[in-house]
Amino acid sequence: MKNITKVGLSALAGALAITSANAGEMSLSGSMEASYTKGSGYKTTGNPIGMDKELSVTGSTELDNGTTVSYKQTITDAMAYNDSELVFGGVLGMADVALTSTGSPISAIDDVTPTAFEEANALLGSIDDVNGMDGTYGIRVTMADVMGSGFKIDGMYTTDVGSGDAQADNGSSGDTGGTSDKGLEVTVTGSVPMLEGLDVGVGYYDQESDSASTTGGYGQQEGTAYIKYSTGPVSVGYQKGVVATQGGSEETNYTNEYIGISYKISDDLSVSYNEMESRKSNNSTDVDQDFDSISLSYSMGGMTLNIADSDVSNSAYNVGRGVDATSVSLAIAF
Repeated sequence: MKNITKVGLSALAGALAITSANAGEMSLSGSMEASYTKGSGYKTTGNPIGMDKELSVTGSTELDNGTTVSYKQTITDAMAYNDSELVFGGVLGMADVALTSTGSPISAIDDVTPTAFEEANALLGSIDDVNGMDGTYGIRVTMADVMGSGFKIDGMYTTDVGSGDAQADNGSSGDTGGTSDKGLEVTVTGSVPMLEGLDVGVGYYDQESDSASTTGGYGQQEGTAYIKYSTGPVSVGYQKGVVATQGGSEETNYTNEYIGISYKISDDLSVSYNEMESRKSNNSTDVDQDFDSISLSYSMGGMTLNIADSDVSNSAYNVGRGVDATSVSLAIAF
């Protein structure tokens, strides 16, 4: 077993060997979204005018063995460093290997039902949905079009869920009496062969704590599956996700179902309708949170006008709390 491990590591090291690299390049890109969002219902306060900005610094080069290397660093509204990633592309001619905190496989498919603008729960409420280790620095391996099947396998692993972006280089780790939650997730997504327009996907995430002091143990499992079909200007989709958390002697489950349909009126204009139901269940609670949303999107080159109108009942799993909101936004990429 040790010899097999040594051979595997030697092969990977050879694939990533940095003998020399071609001259790379750096670029700066970004986006801006200005919005006006007004709601009514439970405790609606605050300024309805908002703005979201993001900058990304990217760079890329290529090694002599053909492996590509790319880097990305995002910058927040407050001009502070945020997520980052270093990606080796085409390792061993099979996969992309990344050190990243820019997202996770299961978080990327938390809700893929068709929508013109926003997800059904984007404006209102608060749900617990599949999110995996999103925002945590880990090792991610992606294999696209596995064996020509049209399916992609995407996996990620970390030794400390929730630790955020990478620590300083050469920083050591050790046991300080706290807990370290290991996380592993994998997704399989793609188009069904010989059934044009039909896409499917599944994902699973497992997180467990190494804390021996937690009575009854602690852990979290997440799973999701979806199916989408597109024909001409119409797209429809259904998805179901489950989050199960175990903390001591109490277990809480969140079951989320999504339905969406979108219609592309023209190359620039599309409209959609989305529904979502999120059920929270534990030893003492069984509450359904229901969302409805209509959205519209109109593109004009690099600028997009978006409109969404949403409502929710039992908002944030509070029985009898109803809220609705309308949002108009203008997004520009540069």
